[in-house]
Amino acid sequence: MIQYIYDSIKNYSFLDEIIVATDDLRIVNHCIEMHIPYALTNENHQSGTDRVAEVAKNYPATYNIINLQGDEPFIKGSDIIKLIETLDNATDGIATLACLITDKVQRLNPNRVKVVFNKNNEAMYFSRFDIPYQKGDFLDALTYQHIGIYGFKNEVLQSISKLPSSFYERAESLEQLRWLEEGLTVNLGFVEEALFSIDTPEDLKEANKKVNNE
Repeated sequence: MIQYIYDSIKNYSFLDEIIVATDDLRIVNHCIEMHIPYALTNENHQSGTDRVAEVAKNYPATYNIINLQGDEPFIKGSDIIKLIETLDNATDGIATLACLITDKVQRLNPNRVKVVFNKNNEAMYFSRFDIPYQKGDFLDALTYQHIGIYGFKNEVLQSISKLPSSFYERAESLEQLRWLEEGLTVNLGFVEEALFSIDTPEDLKEANKKVNNE
């Protein structure tokens, strides 16, 4: 999967450098074998964002840092461009993506994170539940799925990596809630369709079928 993602994005001209951040020597050995740039990080990080921050601290504070997670193998170049555009105008230097989700099964799937946002496209809350809850006959509310790719201004990334784990973050197991609880703004960019993310062994089987056109 690492190889697939790297090959998909390595020729994008809008990315200056790609680094696989990991604490796993098995991944390091694979990167060496496949000539993929990597950084071996501390094994005690609370989240993937903290791991990325460790690598990013060696770069200027003004840099844009994109955190593309290993469970999002089908990221498109247009999605990354949308994220960068959103980050350029982000209130507090934090951006991520979302899209409309209409499939009821996926809306109820706790591995598909949902987000509600205000009129300025700023996230108000992320949840594994289907939000907003539609009481009675109120069927006009739309459900949006969060896409797990983040953009940060490096100085902001270094700051949030020092924050302690928060209550709602631990309750939902969603690191982005830590930033909201701190009072930071997370700006959303919107894309047309959800990416197929890999959260379970069953997802991996489906991803292999997609790659092999089965």
